[in-house]
Amino acid sequence: MGIGGLGHQAIKIAKAMGAHVVVFTTSVSKVEDAKRLGADEAVLSTDARQMAKYVRSLHFIIDTVSAKHDVNTYLNLLRHDGAVVLVGLPPDALEIGAFNVVMGNRSFAGSNIGGIAETQEMLGFCAKHNIVAEIEKIDMEYVNKAFERLEKGDVHYRFVIDMASLKN
Repeated sequence: MGIGGLGHQAIKIAKAMGAHVVVFTTSVSKVEDAKRLGADEAVLSTDARQMAKYVRSLHFIIDTVSAKHDVNTYLNLLRHDGAVVLVGLPPDALEIGAFNVVMGNRSFAGSNIGGIAETQEMLGFCAKHNIVAEIEKIDMEYVNKAFERLEKGDVHYRFVIDMASLKN
């Protein structure tokens, strides 16, 4: 779920690991982008008909969304023993319906960061598979405009400040 700074990397990594990747996005413009990034399928999550196709069918969902959203919708897409793992950091609490977890023995878990060994392993995996973040390099004087664009969701997919611009 989500095709932002974390999500676009999750697509690439999952695909390199051999997963069949289905991406859920609220943005029509990111449906084609998800496929370009390696997704096998891209679903507009605001389209009930598209979402219905996946009810009780998925093993695992990685939730990279850092905004308030209805996790229950995605819990219902899981098959028996499936899991949603939250790695995004929404600013508000997410409400979980008990039946959405208990029925089907589904799990909702979270992870903030791995340790040094896991980080090194993932960096090695990304290097081996040539997985890099898609960035937009900006000068330091553009930082305030970048924050405005970030709030609007107008980032594809990471801003990186050109530290050489500090000399100017």
